[in-house]
Amino acid sequence: MNLPIENLYKWYKGIKAPPEMVQIYPTNKCNLKCIFCVQRLNIYNLKEEVSKKRWLEVIEEICKMGVKKFLISGGGEPLSAPDKIFSIMKLIKSYNGEGRIITNGVLWNELFIKKTISMGWNSIMFSLHGTNPETHDFLTSVNGTFNKVIKNLELFSKYKRKMNCEIPSLEFTFVLNKCNFKEVPEMIKFASDLGVESVNIEPMCINNKDAEKIKLNEKERKLFFEKILPEAKKLAKKLGIRNNFSKLEQFKLIEKAGELRNEIIKLNSLKKSSKSSLLNSLCYEPWLWPKIEANGEVWPCSTIQMKTTNIKERSFKEIWYGEEFNKFRARILNFDLPEECKNCVITHIPMQKEIRKNLNEFIKLSEEYGSHKRN
Repeated sequence: MNLPIENLYKWYKGIKAPPEMVQIYPTNKCNLKCIFCVQRLNIYNLKEEVSKKRWLEVIEEICKMGVKKFLISGGGEPLSAPDKIFSIMKLIKSYNGEGRIITNGVLWNELFIKKTISMGWNSIMFSLHGTNPETHDFLTSVNGTFNKVIKNLELFSKYKRKMNCEIPSLEFTFVLNKCNFKEVPEMIKFASDLGVESVNIEPMCINNKDAEKIKLNEKERKLFFEKILPEAKKLAKKLGIRNNFSKLEQFKLIEKAGELRNEIIKLNSLKKSSKSSLLNSLCYEPWLWPKIEANGEVWPCSTIQMKTTNIKERSFKEIWYGEEFNKFRARILNFDLPEECKNCVITHIPMQKEIRKNLNEFIKLSEEYGSHKRN
């Protein structure tokens, strides 16, 4: 059984369930200034960040709730706060948790790499936005970053072989734009050569004027979907590289970044006249995947801010099962998507439809089994 369906089925039956995965932003400090990143807006106050001590208390609480999956990401670059990050990673693994970290790959060194492999960390996703220094360093706005990332990837592969370890798995995430969209097939070859197992393309979220300038135009989108992506997909299959290309093909919404609220409603074919139920929810993230910001705010998903729910003042458990989150869940069930949903992650949209389908099928099978058992 798919674990998200397990958790959702409990909610459907009126039983409170913990998150399936928690995303955490331990720091908003970053060493890069990527063109498409919200860092360019200078919105973060680093003085507000949660202390290492409080992070460890909260992570332990979440683990004791039964959560097994954690995604460490940011606002900023996790390795900008190495003592905090490695303490969190070590604690997650002490509870047999499954950990994934998203990193720009620049600040790693041999000590950090060996430590990560030794603790049995599961996955490292490197943000690599081109197959050469010209593209990648332009997009990160810092010269020399491409070569540092490649050096650290090679060190990971070297020490995994030397220590006879299959994990962490190595992944690429690639923010698609007019500077790099033609390089996607080459990125697949690049991944194979470097021992990278997965390549994920993420459309841009347009959050600043510089990002707007590198957004794909109509002609470029047509070329991408008709020629470049099929070529990359074919190559990925040949080389055994996992990817999210099918989701992009299914919902060709890369031009809709920042305009997704109405698309979510339209694509899911649900109407306000439908019965309010978890069975036909527009979104399942508030029951599955909360995010904890670097300043302590707990959000019901990766996009919707909640200033009144903060781990500096309350326990995570109290927030997760509390009034604010329950009111928000009820709002989603009533097809009332907040305006902030316009900035949803595009690749999450097909995921919601798939979850809804699996949940409905599971409930139907469960009810049929229960009826058969009673008879």
